[in-house]
Amino acid sequence: MSNKLPAGRYYIGDPCYVISGSEWSEFLDPYWDVGGFGGVFDYDGLPVCAFQTQYGDGCYEASNGAMLGVDAGMIGAVPMELVKGGDLALGTEWEFDEPFVCTRDSDGRLHFGSFSVMTGDEEDYCDCCGERHD
Repeated sequence: MSNKLPAGRYYIGDPCYVISGSEWSEFLDPYWDVGGFGGVFDYDGLPVCAFQTQYGDGCYEASNGAMLGVDAGMIGAVPMELVKGGDLALGTEWEFDEPFVCTRDSDGRLHFGSFSVMTGDEEDYCDCCGERHD
C-alpha cells in the first residue's frame, strides 16, 4: 500500500480516543503489520495512517495549534467515516482537499500532507521557518 490517503475529512490524533473496545484490537492488527514506526494500512475497508510518536504518550502541538493528547503512543489520520464517538477533543479534525502523503521523519516529526506534528525535540529547528538547523 502507498503512503497516500485520499482527500476527505480526518480526525488527526491518537486513534485510541475514537476507536475503542473490541475494535481497538482489530485496528492494532494491521497497524503492527506495517512494521517499524507505523504507516498507511487498511482498516474496516478504508485506508488510515498511524505513526508511533518519538517519546510515546503525552501531549504534542500540531501545526494548526491544536494540542493532541496521546495515550497509545501514536498519532494518526483516521477518516471521519470510521469515527463513531469517543473523545474528539483530544485530537483535531482536518479537511484535505486532495490526496496527501503521510510520512514520519527519523526525528519524530509526523506529516499528514501539509499538516504536521513534532513528537521529538524541537531544539534543532528554526523558530521562524521551521527548517532544521545545519
